[in-house]
Amino acid sequence: MRFHYKASYSVVKILGIFALLVIGTALMVAGGTLFVSPEGDGDCSQSNPGELQACLNLASDGDTIYLAEGTYTGTGDEVVNIIKSITLRGGWDGSGTGPVVCDPSVYRTTLDGEGARRVVYISGEISPRIEGLDITRGDATGLGGYEYPAGHTYDAGGGVYVLTATATFLNNRIFDNTALNGGGVFLGECSCLFDKNEISHNTATSTGGGVFIYNGSPLLKGNKIVFNATTKGNGGGGGGVYLFSSDADLVGNEISQNSTASHGGGISVAACAPRLTDNLIIGNVAAYNGGGISFWYSHSLMVNNIIAQNRAPDSRGDGLWIAGSDLSLVHTTIASNGNEEGEGIYVTKANKTISSLSMINTILVGHTVGITVQSGSSAKMDGTLWGRGPWANGVDRKGEGSIIGNVDLVGDPAFLDSDAGDYHLSDRSAAIDMGVSTDIDLDIDGDPRPLGGAPDIGADEFSS
Repeated sequence: MRFHYKASYSVVKILGIFALLVIGTALMVAGGTLFVSPEGDGDCSQSNPGELQACLNLASDGDTIYLAEGTYTGTGDEVVNIIKSITLRGGWDGSGTGPVVCDPSVYRTTLDGEGARRVVYISGEISPRIEGLDITRGDATGLGGYEYPAGHTYDAGGGVYVLTATATFLNNRIFDNTALNGGGVFLGECSCLFDKNEISHNTATSTGGGVFIYNGSPLLKGNKIVFNATTKGNGGGGGGVYLFSSDADLVGNEISQNSTASHGGGISVAACAPRLTDNLIIGNVAAYNGGGISFWYSHSLMVNNIIAQNRAPDSRGDGLWIAGSDLSLVHTTIASNGNEEGEGIYVTKANKTISSLSMINTILVGHTVGITVQSGSSAKMDGTLWGRGPWANGVDRKGEGSIIGNVDLVGDPAFLDSDAGDYHLSDRSAAIDMGVSTDIDLDIDGDPRPLGGAPDIGADEFSS
């Protein structure tokens, strides 16, 4: 299935513009630069590139290492072990003289674990920057790295492993890696930035097929996290992303077509307080609960998210499964989760811990059951659009818990092209100008909100 969506649901306007990797541009460089090539054995100069590990050994904090196109492999536990605050930049055209030209889309630069080792290992109080690389075929089997609880160590981070460091990953492709936890990426106790990367087709046998985040406060912004998987049954989870005990920010990501044999096809959140803003969470599958997202003993604020076409075919909460958690959802579009029998939201206790859900300006349409709230838990809903006609839920509300609704509307959301994954509003939408007032002044695309007399319901603010 192809997905089309305006401006990639980017929220760059919210957080400011980060420095971008220069693509197809001549870069004038002076001191502090080293050059490598797959066959290099020189002194790491532009005219005489060196071998990757040799140039890493020569580099000092603040240096930039340019990698020529080609494939780089290793012989130890990882292809690259970074212990300094350097920049590793792929896509160099290999020219021995003149301005340095980098274009990773043309001069593909691959770090290949060959199925025998991790690819990138970063640890310590350092701030490296990794740009424009293909990171693939990493395997963390037998390498440990994730300690929980005390005295128990598990393998983690097949493609990328970061512990404590303040690392930046920009415009990389991380694919076809594997580990017990964090098949593509493991982030432990770090304040990392992952910006505009593609994390795809990675596998974890336990948790975090694409990304596993443990402790720390990383920012994942504008990434495509797609076609990742976990294979362990009940007890694993997070086909796309697994968050554990972290205050992470997930902003403007596409999290789609991920799967898990356990909980949280797109995202699994456990004992966390993350913030999820402007994300597209679509087409994910969980064997157990939470096709799109599962929450377990967590507290979270979610703003301007689209949760659609996710499935948990044999369990509960095709869109969201919320257990023992306290959530606030503001301007959310929740649509068409499940197949013939689909459940938008399922709210329940975790052991004796009840759940509390606040929802403001929500489109909740196209399910067999819109929301189920089990006994003891509660949901307060302000400004909800329930579907009409083909978008009607079979049942809007269900369960013995408390559901309080204010400003309920019934109508056609009139999405632009939901079959193609486009949940923007058309000019016929019943959601336009019908929301309750909030302090949210931008929509999922960074467009101003409101544009009319009142905000629109859902993640998108209609603009002609």
